[in-house]
Amino acid sequence: MSRSTATLSISLPPEMAKELTRIQKTEHRTRSELVREALRVYIRQADQRSLAERIAALPIDEPTDDERDAIRKGRAELAKGQSTPLSSLRHELRRTSRK
Repeated sequence: MSRSTATLSISLPPEMAKELTRIQKTEHRTRSELVREALRVYIRQADQRSLAERIAALPIDEPTDDERDAIRKGRAELAKGQSTPLSSLRHELRRTSRK
């Protein structure tokens, strides 16, 4: 039968162990609960840092003149209320794909 948890042994500096015990008593939680939560937070932040690094490494492409013109035209049409709601566009795309 496999275990649903893994048991780890960790070493902490005495002051950190005292802080853990203080928080444990204050929050009425086990050391395991506190360490699990701390690891969840750390892992989430590490994932966010990794994602931010990958995003930062993406190349930055400048739009072409044609793309800039299309953006300006689209913004002007939006300002004049000449836009199509997404629901209408989806309906039209579904309708044309059935043909």
